[in-house]
Amino acid sequence: MEYKRIKGTRDICGREARVQQYLKTLFFLETTSFGCDWIELPILESAELFRRNLETSDIVKKEMYEFEDKGKRKVTLRPEGTAGFVRAFVENKWYADTTSFKKFAYLGPMFRYEQPQKGRYRQFNQAGVEFLCDKNPFNDAEIIIFAYTFLQKFTPNIKLKLNSLGDNETRAQYQQALKNYLTKHKKQLSPLSQERLETNVLRILDDKVDSKLEIMDNAPKLESYLTPNSKAYFEKLKTILAANGIDFEQDDKLVRGLDYYDEVVFEIVSQSDQSGSQNTLIGGGRYSNLVSELGGPQLSACGFALGVDRLVDLLLEEETLPFVNSHLFKVHNQSIDLLMFVQSESDLDWAFKFVFQARKESINIELIKDTGLKTKKIFERANRYQIHNLIFFDSFASTNTYLYKNTQTNAKVTLDFNNVDWNQIIEMLKLNIKA
Repeated sequence: MEYKRIKGTRDICGREARVQQYLKTLFFLETTSFGCDWIELPILESAELFRRNLETSDIVKKEMYEFEDKGKRKVTLRPEGTAGFVRAFVENKWYADTTSFKKFAYLGPMFRYEQPQKGRYRQFNQAGVEFLCDKNPFNDAEIIIFAYTFLQKFTPNIKLKLNSLGDNETRAQYQQALKNYLTKHKKQLSPLSQERLETNVLRILDDKVDSKLEIMDNAPKLESYLTPNSKAYFEKLKTILAANGIDFEQDDKLVRGLDYYDEVVFEIVSQSDQSGSQNTLIGGGRYSNLVSELGGPQLSACGFALGVDRLVDLLLEEETLPFVNSHLFKVHNQSIDLLMFVQSESDLDWAFKFVFQARKESINIELIKDTGLKTKKIFERANRYQIHNLIFFDSFASTNTYLYKNTQTNAKVTLDFNNVDWNQIIEMLKLNIKA
């Protein structure tokens, strides 16, 4: 009998395997420098975990590898990472760890019963980052910029797409309006979209065929249903991205295929001729209710998933492998070594920009977005994280300046971010951190 691999799986060897391992290693180094705790999650999960949270998605309805084990339990080979991560976060009470920045990263195989094609496999590798954080556009921007700059290390031909789904109130009203409109044109829709009218009408917006129908030009626009708070949130996010040099395109048909997203969703796509129809490299967004729905506290989060195989395929086609550069060895210390505290909300804009400039220079810095903390609370927070290098507002200075302090050596330097070149500040920080 001749044995062959299962349809939709691959045997990887030689050059392709080396490229994939390089990508995985760099992802580990970059996410750890970003303040992430690295985690490993089970491939096997309870089928109910995904049925409960993704019940109207194509993943559950058509693509899950689900079976009954010898103990009569319904088990699934994980089709995506976020639901399993949140299950682990709640079950292990990781939310109670006060020494963590609540950023997590993982990487591993996922499984979906799809029609195999280039860039789409039944067993595929996915890398992910999840950030449990306040519902604050600076936090969304931090995740998006990290994802964008990570991809830029491999290929410059990428585009960031953004949309706002709004809050639960927005989505409910918009879904009903879209359903009412499309029901009038039901005969023009494909059988799949007709089914989605009853189960997940938003997915019709990004259907590869029906989204291009003429009737979609006059369909209700989600943007017109956003609440004032959601509009302000989305506008602030776009302002932050623009201020940090991140180009983006607002795509009102971008909805993502997973049901738990709210407010901001995004995709980073390849613009290379080599990527074909499978050009989405990273997808993500904010999810505000999944943690509480799985039995945890009311915590919001944002994150993304990276298609490792799809990026490797693109790199092999483009011949842009970055082995000759120093990215892999640029990280001098795989942990956060500097905390920055800001005095006011207005300071967040420039501080956010400074943090990303510092990160480009290999300073592993974390911006604490709780504003106006007293000095005692700042030192308590730093002690909790066991980090000795701090930047905080100098409440004793006569001018609006900040102070760098090393709590081990007691070294202090006054920082005037308004009047001193930031490159000089960064070089000073490098010297003091190494010392």
